Amino acid sequence: MAKLDHVLSNGYTFIAVTTGHYGSWAKATDPMTAIRSAADENGYGEAKQVTVMCMYAKSDSIRCGSFGGFHWDEGANPIPVGMFTVTPKAITKHADCVKFIEQALADIAESQRAAA
Repeated sequence: MAKLDHVLSNGYTFIAVTTGHYGSWAKATDPMTAIRSAADENGYGEAKQVTVMCMYAKSDSIRCGSFGGFHWDEGANPIPVGMFTVTPKAITKHADCVKFIEQALADIAESQRAAA
């Protein structure tokens, strides 16, 4: 099996997904590269910024859904990293970062209950 450049030696990756109607996503071995790559692929638009969500998860068990967001395999729960505001020159914590993490943890807990 070929080694993938976005997968860490433990089989995990950082996956970043932009928000909005026409988003993009990226995987990398560190969160900043994943976040920057997703933002650059998405473009910054008139606002000159984009919002990006990031998770840490087993690479082969997490993906971006057709309409954005994260989807993971049962029992392979991701770890939320955060939500970030990205401009061409900076990556900063988004004002709703804590809300994103709280909601992601609630979604993960719900998926565990549903699987039980």
